[in-house]
Order: sequence, then structure tokens, then C-alpha cells
Amino acid sequence: MEWFKSLLTRKLAETLDDLKDESDYIQMKLPMNKITKEFEKNLRNLTHHSVLSAEIRVANLDDIESFMKLHELAWKSTKMQYKPFSKELLTDLINDQHIVFLIAKVNKIDSGFAIMYFTGENKDVGIITALGVVPELQGKNLGKMLVIEIWDYFKKNRAKELRCRVEQDNIKAYKFIKNLGFEEIN
Repeated sequence: MEWFKSLLTRKLAETLDDLKDESDYIQMKLPMNKITKEFEKNLRNLTHHSVLSAEIRVANLDDIESFMKLHELAWKSTKMQYKPFSKELLTDLINDQHIVFLIAKVNKIDSGFAIMYFTGENKDVGIITALGVVPELQGKNLGKMLVIEIWDYFKKNRAKELRCRVEQDNIKAYKFIKNLGFEEIN
């Protein structure tokens, strides 16, 4: 099973990374104990008082087409090169019990997504592989709503640290992640 998972994880990474060199990314981490109750409360209050109301669900096979559209819209709004997922890969990834896809729905329209999984020797490091929001809702707290769902998931499953990578040229994403308390891994 670990071999299968590593194959899927590698395929996922290849799709999202466009086969870039590691030096194209900034590695970020956030120890769970650094998410203070006050910071989390303020973030939750901010999203609760947002003009947006979102329903966030775990994706299933019925969400493949929607995810493909969301991924394309979110990535084409950046300067990053877009590489689409195949339906076959998405089917494998969604069926993998170790990988979680979240879909955020706003006004009955799927509008954001996240992909995450656990890694580490003790499966105590939560990896945020991707996070995207459709262009018209960027900057309106939907990304923060997704992050709160991610935090809740990883806390419930006893993660000790969260990690993600941000493309060096994606200043907007870097600022977003940095404002959530993530710090660069040296």
C-alpha cells in the first residue's frame, strides 16, 4: 500500500508542480502549537462575518468534472504554468484514503478546493498540496475558510505540523500563507 500511495503522491506532485525544480519553490511550515487560540478565533470571526457563506465538503468521484474546472480557473488566474489533471489520475487520487480533496461551494456554485494528505514517519505532518479559489472570489475570505477546514481536519487527526510549498513567483500566495503564520523552512 505504501508503494501505491507513493506512486499516487508522485503523480499528484508531477501534475501540480509542472515538473519544476525544487528551487522554484519556497518550503513553508506551521507547527500546530503555533496556531494560537486567539489567532484562530480572529480568523474564524473574520470568515463568519464575511459576505460569503460557503459549504465545504469532502470531494467524491461525482466531483471530478467540477474539480477539473475549478483547478483550471484557479491556476489560469496566476502566472504559473497550467497542467491539467487527467480524469484517471483524479479517480485514483479521490479513491485513495490517504488523500483528501475539499470542495467549497458558494451560492450553490463550486468555487474553491484544497488537496491534502499526511506524511512523515508517524504520519503526523499534514501536507497542503494545493489550494485554489476561482478568480472572482479571491480576496474574499474563501481561501481562509478552506484553511480553517484544513486546520480542523489535521488537528482532529493529531498532526504536529503543517507544510506546503509556494512557487517563488506567486507573491500573492506567499503573502496569504505567511499571514496564516507559516514560516519558511531553511
